[in-house]
Amino acid sequence: MEQIRTNCPLDCYAHCGLVAHVADGKIIKITGDEKHPVNKGLICPKGRFKHLQRLYSEERITTPLHKTSRGWQPLSWENAYEMIAGELTKILDVYGPLAILHHDNCGSEGILKTLSHRFFNALGGCTRPTGSICWGSGYQAQVYDFGKLQLHSWEDVLNSRLILLWGRDPASTNIQMMPLLQQARKKGARIIVINPLKVASCSLADLHISPRPGSDGALALAVAHEIIKNNRVNQTFIDQHVYGFDRYCDLVRNYTPEKAASITGVPAEQIRQLAEIYGTTSPACILLGYGLQRYTNGGQTVRAIDALAAVTGNIGIAGGGVNYAGGHWKGLFTPIDGRELPMTTRSLPWPTLADAILEAGDPPVKSIFVTRSNPVTQLPHTGRVREAFGQSRFTVVVDMFMTDTAEMANLVLPCTTFLEEEDVIYSSWNHYLAYSPRVVPPVGQCRSDHHIFAGLAKMMGLPNFPQRSPEQWLAEALTPLSRYGISLEQLKKGPVRHPLAPDVPWQDGQFATPSGKFELYSQLAEADGVNPLPVYEEPAESPLRDAALAESYPLHLISAHHPDYLHSQFWNLTEKGRQIQPVYLHPDTAASTGVRQGQEVVVATRRGEAVFKAVISDKVRPDTALIHQGHWARHGNGVNHLTPQYIPDMGLGTPYYDCLCRVTPKP
Repeated sequence: MEQIRTNCPLDCYAHCGLVAHVADGKIIKITGDEKHPVNKGLICPKGRFKHLQRLYSEERITTPLHKTSRGWQPLSWENAYEMIAGELTKILDVYGPLAILHHDNCGSEGILKTLSHRFFNALGGCTRPTGSICWGSGYQAQVYDFGKLQLHSWEDVLNSRLILLWGRDPASTNIQMMPLLQQARKKGARIIVINPLKVASCSLADLHISPRPGSDGALALAVAHEIIKNNRVNQTFIDQHVYGFDRYCDLVRNYTPEKAASITGVPAEQIRQLAEIYGTTSPACILLGYGLQRYTNGGQTVRAIDALAAVTGNIGIAGGGVNYAGGHWKGLFTPIDGRELPMTTRSLPWPTLADAILEAGDPPVKSIFVTRSNPVTQLPHTGRVREAFGQSRFTVVVDMFMTDTAEMANLVLPCTTFLEEEDVIYSSWNHYLAYSPRVVPPVGQCRSDHHIFAGLAKMMGLPNFPQRSPEQWLAEALTPLSRYGISLEQLKKGPVRHPLAPDVPWQDGQFATPSGKFELYSQLAEADGVNPLPVYEEPAESPLRDAALAESYPLHLISAHHPDYLHSQFWNLTEKGRQIQPVYLHPDTAASTGVRQGQEVVVATRRGEAVFKAVISDKVRPDTALIHQGHWARHGNGVNHLTPQYIPDMGLGTPYYDCLCRVTPKP
């Protein structure tokens, strides 16, 4: 049996090293790569089982499919290319390139995946979503505060005396971090979990603080109020490295613990306790999650949390920092996506993409091309998304399965898994770059994204899409790394650490902001028309903002990640993933609404309603309902039937959690 080292391309914190065990040209099992510097052999069930299930699933699409009056019909790749070329050419001739929408996301990571962008750029451009359905608001917040995003090395938590898991649940979504957190705890570090839910990581916590969903910014401002009031600031760091402290003090002066308690539901004494612990314990590290910025006020929430590290001097020191995301590698590659080509482009906002498609004119969207994503399942307000896709004249989806999005296509192109293709994988959450070889030949007629778009470019005669091998494209992308002794050949021997990423960022006190300091008063935000201070405003759907709405829809709806799946991936592989999805309710909530354990219930919002099965649990607050995101609509429901389209305060993130609902027994 041959053992081949590879790397998981899923868009999560680790991009784990894997070992594929191959016998007679077939993968028999997958284990963790003990030599990988990030996961050290530890992998989740998705890596251990679900990749293999997906590779050899009987439901996998293995030939191009065309939707006809007689249903889905297989056709050859040559005929598929001819159909795409013909339809796109007709649209280009009448409407121009902006009538084509390319919807691409990060369902599978890899440098070669950007070649889909090169195809549309070589075609003359297209319309693309802008913003983010993942991290956009928090990302922009840290740009305003720091100037750019940087991460501490994971191992740096071992230098921390205090760790705040603020909206982050490593026990569910980043298990590779758990051994380090456990070691830090054994060394004496205290761990505080701040989360509306009793998440799995609470098992590590010395203290769990449960704010009302969407109110974390008010909590952070009140903690700052107490830290400043009790003179627990690091004045030296502030004087040397912080811009706008006086104006920030004016802001937090009014956020007493009592005021914040009325907003957050966190008792005033617990707010004081948090302020005392964070203000007197150094170094203190904050690990941020993504749910806390999935509100219309999400960017300012992250800014308010960043500010706590600044005023206490927990930036630029080992064991400190506010860790959200990085993205260091992108600036070191030669872009192969064709961004240098002459083209016209148009951007539509991701958080309201369905409405934007329907409202687009001059030209309207006439064709939608989907890669690495499942927007009909994953975008907010599923009903509106279906309307938007329904008006497309010609839709092409590249996928492995007949997803909710693929069902709405005219043509489905079968793509390879990472085990059947070659690529180089990098992460936005750690410092490593890794090579993934082709482990086994593609199943059926499946093709890699590179193969698909190179073939289509050749069919259409696009001169700006050279016909190169995967290794040639990768060698070009990696050329700038040669100055650091990094090459494709070296990557084939094992992962390589980023040559410029510090273990502890900002140690020199030089920030990438206009002032060169950490900016509590952001000049970049001010130039963008955003409040330059980390102000707190209620989310769009809040009982404190709209009492009438809350009377009809009294519960906050949180659509968190499920630990067994990644967004909409893998739900189709198990019977459990196809069943009616659970909604988690507090016992008091269930009692007040007459809901029994296991009963089918109707969850309704202003967008629509869907049927779920009640699970009564004290892990949710009495004012909150939890439904995990990612479940396919074709399997019976899906939380995005309920979620809203809102533009957030910054970064064009998507405020999925900014959502009030009601739950009633199914008639």
